[in-house]
Amino acid sequence: MMGNHGRLLGRRGVLTAGVAVAATASLLAGCGQSSTPDVSSSVKAFSWTNYKGETLNLLMSEHPLSASIKSNIADFESKTGIKVNIETLTESDYMVKILTELQSGSGTYDAFMTSQPMNYQYAAAGWIENLQPWVDNTKQTSPTYDFKDFFPALIKAERWDKTDFGGAGQGQLWAIPANEEGYALFYRKDILEKNGMAVPQTIDALIADAAKLNGTTFDGKKISGFVSRGDKTYPTLNPFSTFAGAYGVKDVTDGKATVNSPQGIEAVKKWVELMHYAPKAASTYTWYEAQQDFLAGNSAFYIDADHMAPDFEKAGSAIAGKVGYALPPEGPKGRASSMWLWSLGMNAASKHKGAAWQFIQWATSKEQLTAAIAEGNMNPTRVSVADSKEMATATAKWGDYNQVWKKILADYASWMYSPSATWTEAGDIWATAIQSAVLGQDTVEKALNDAAQKIDAVIK
Repeated sequence: MMGNHGRLLGRRGVLTAGVAVAATASLLAGCGQSSTPDVSSSVKAFSWTNYKGETLNLLMSEHPLSASIKSNIADFESKTGIKVNIETLTESDYMVKILTELQSGSGTYDAFMTSQPMNYQYAAAGWIENLQPWVDNTKQTSPTYDFKDFFPALIKAERWDKTDFGGAGQGQLWAIPANEEGYALFYRKDILEKNGMAVPQTIDALIADAAKLNGTTFDGKKISGFVSRGDKTYPTLNPFSTFAGAYGVKDVTDGKATVNSPQGIEAVKKWVELMHYAPKAASTYTWYEAQQDFLAGNSAFYIDADHMAPDFEKAGSAIAGKVGYALPPEGPKGRASSMWLWSLGMNAASKHKGAAWQFIQWATSKEQLTAAIAEGNMNPTRVSVADSKEMATATAKWGDYNQVWKKILADYASWMYSPSATWTEAGDIWATAIQSAVLGQDTVEKALNDAAQKIDAVIK
């Protein structure tokens, strides 16, 4: 997740108008030069065996995406004659290693998992390949690949360059989306039913309901009203994005940090109030600990990556069949959700780019993304797979899940933060300020004013 099935980061359109941030030239680093496919004279037309005999090395985060690729990689090797070595690490370890490897320029790993903020950083440094020329080259891309089948919003989110202010989605193509997550409200249907409560539709209603349920006993267990991430790293901004967007918060406006705007202060105050009804330890939870709390049946409400559903509903889960899926709660500016994409990118220093592009095509094909549903790799990034009978069958017993995630993607999900090579650093500062306010170490105003000063220094 930003993670979901990973460690610290994200599992997981329409970069819609609304709460998208205004990024400025002072924030954006320049991008590396776009590359042109090295079409050798031996490649006369597309064939899956054009690179037979080559070996690819892949580096990935532990996640349903990488699990599904591992499960089916023999199909790719048989189809292409390309040997594949896959290394997977926990998400936190993965983030450190992929950065180190790309910085080295060694080209050891030919392809890897990436995401929007990672793309900005890697593209600015010239470490990641622009994939648009590969998509466009008929000698390199299968005639059945159907690039237009990807949700337009997701492709838009994969584009960026130094002229792409505000996430306009007009830049070069840095990765192909293989897993999508928006942010939903999960709730325990049985707990609400016992208490005669409807699903809260607004932020204020959610806070009131969490307060009412917090500390009560259900099935012999004392429960919390709410749970979510509270860690002081930027992935915490994913669930918080539902509040930030609902209040119209922008992280940067006209080159200055605005996390401490009146809207920013109000959104964090509401989040702090809601987190008072979460377990005390939630102030340090990553997605993983928050998810484990909800899976154990300890909390009534939870906001996080919508595609956590396979974990909730799997055989043996204590909450299978008991979870409801709802749109993010509404605020003064409506409903909102950020978006995280686990995607596949190509190392600009790879010596096997043709073979790497064949792997990326295969891994993001209709066939492989359909097969990945059974491995829990949701949500699909292709329209045809999202609407497939396989997806409908897999989610048939999950209540409104299949409708809710598509509604979030279509109407609310966007990359809400500055498309900048330094965003991860600014994001950590903002998340640390929110944690400080949750813990009561600072007032919301002081925490955010301090954060704004630090983010301005990062911008400079």
